[in-house]
Amino acid sequence: PRPPTECPLSHCMRVLARRVDGYVIWYLREGERCFTELQLDIGKVSAKTLTNRLRKLEREGIIVRSTKPTSPPTVWYGLTAVGRELCAALVNVIDVAQRLKHT
Repeated sequence: PRPPTECPLSHCMRVLARRVDGYVIWYLREGERCFTELQLDIGKVSAKTLTNRLRKLEREGIIVRSTKPTSPPTVWYGLTAVGRELCAALVNVIDVAQRLKHT
């Protein structure tokens, strides 16, 4: 097989480095959240920016979007299997960062 055109580590680090993306992954770690909850959790992010980041994460296979048949319909987001793996890596990075902070 041909080698990847981009280093997988670079791609993963770029996802985690994006402020909004990291927070979305973090806040979805315990289960699905609706758009409004995510926007309140993250704070200081416009609806447009959050929408764009959520769409990008969905295209990358990190999150999944679903619509609940409420009135009006509610959009919910959750982590895919790959998203959960990425979240576990994020938790490990945070643990190491906390230890480095106290050294």
